[in-house]
Amino acid sequence: MNENQQWAHEELTKLMKNSPTYEDQAFYRALDQLMLRQAQRLINAAGELDGRSWADK
Repeated sequence: MNENQQWAHEELTKLMKNSPTYEDQAFYRALDQLMLRQAQRLINAAGELDGRSWADK
């Protein structure tokens, strides 16, 4: 996770803890999970691109 993603994760965690309703908590949790999945997809895509650029053809 980069610095911006870490900051967003921390902010979403604070919002989850301070949200008065279950709906808000669920929204922030889902948003956090989406952000983490997107970060993992970016890492995977970068690795795939690097692997393809070094692969023998």
